[in-house]
Amino acid sequence: MTQEIKVTTTYMLTCLSPVHVGSGVQLGHFDGVYADRQWHRIDLERVLTHGLDAAALARAMDARDFAWLDLLRARQLPPEAVAAYTLRCPEDPARVPIREAIKDAYGQPYLPGTSVKGAVRTAVLWSLAKDSAEHQAFLRQYLTLCQLKDELLNKLRQQRAFEDAETHRAILAELVGREQAQHYQQTLYRLCGVREGALQRDWRRLQQRLQGLGRRREWLAQDVERELLGRTPNHDLMRAVQVQDSTACGLERLAVGLVWTYTLRGQRLVEKREADGEYKAFVEWLLPDTALRVAIGLDVFLFSPAANRDLRLRGAREEAVRQLARTCNAYARALIAAEKAFYTEHGLEPLRDFYAELEATLVALPEGGFLLNVGWGGGWEMKTLGDLARTVLGDNGFQALRQRYRLGAVPRTGQLDHTAPFPKTRRVAYEDGAARWALGWVQLVPQEG
Repeated sequence: MTQEIKVTTTYMLTCLSPVHVGSGVQLGHFDGVYADRQWHRIDLERVLTHGLDAAALARAMDARDFAWLDLLRARQLPPEAVAAYTLRCPEDPARVPIREAIKDAYGQPYLPGTSVKGAVRTAVLWSLAKDSAEHQAFLRQYLTLCQLKDELLNKLRQQRAFEDAETHRAILAELVGREQAQHYQQTLYRLCGVREGALQRDWRRLQQRLQGLGRRREWLAQDVERELLGRTPNHDLMRAVQVQDSTACGLERLAVGLVWTYTLRGQRLVEKREADGEYKAFVEWLLPDTALRVAIGLDVFLFSPAANRDLRLRGAREEAVRQLARTCNAYARALIAAEKAFYTEHGLEPLRDFYAELEATLVALPEGGFLLNVGWGGGWEMKTLGDLARTVLGDNGFQALRQRYRLGAVPRTGQLDHTAPFPKTRRVAYEDGAARWALGWVQLVPQEG
């Protein structure tokens, strides 16, 4: 019998709310023109074919009050005549940049496989951490060591004890307690890639790795991913999951949408407005109900006895990706419950109702179907271990983590409000001038054949 090597499932991916995956380009007032509730992306080659030479166009665009609409009206040109494409747009973006959506070589929007896989990766990571006391202990020890790093380094330097395991344990006993010192010591060595019996040789590596431990909050999850998913790219569990780019769709499924950042004022969520302006953005997004096909493959050979001798992916890790729908839905269920409670408590009813609808969709999914949050705008909770970090650290430990990495600090003052929940802001997508959706929610349903 031929051993199964790869299993591929084709899914119908349907947007349940607006979805934005950016190209990395922000479009300004030089790039397009707003007219009649539409935004027209200007094609300079088309402009030049209508009797305006390049030098004259450059002079016109150099003027402080340059506006495409004035230039086109003066030449009696409708915006459509010089547009690369035209999208619906709820209001004039004026000087607010528009985040461009990623498109294929033919200018058609799609969802990159990497964006879908990133959402799957977060769900798998959460599942492995949630279901393992050992992994939660590692997470707690790692985050605590990140906070204690500077104090630990100073003590090791003062005592010139980078190569002395007994001194390491004694210092850790001072910092985390005698009962936990040995566990923290083992985690520290694992994070730094050293062995207790080889410290005479590896102490410089210990010093160097400890200096870099948790240095930047943007990289904070990397060591957790290595521990739970695999220490090297070759041993990473997510090698087994291969996600192709989605099919493309027509530009009629794309629009320019308005996104407001909401923040807590007291206990109520309101549109964020500060002295430096309004916290809103315009983005090109895939409309709700947009349907795309995406194929997800599972390289099951990596779980074979032969491969497992080196990769060691069998067990809970294998189960997490083999039961992908269950894994992703468990994470989605936790996110939906938390966000629904947040919007209920803080009085933004349209978003409360959106999450209630999403909850009902999750319950009614056909076999093998699952929900993901994909792309920009989902926020901190969607892309991290979120509440799991709070759970393992406890309230005091999580507040200390916030203090260490300035999570939720006010930009101008740098102060943290420890009385407010974190995060206290959300990005909210608008419809007809009012709050309507959370960004990025999609449903994947397996297709037969």
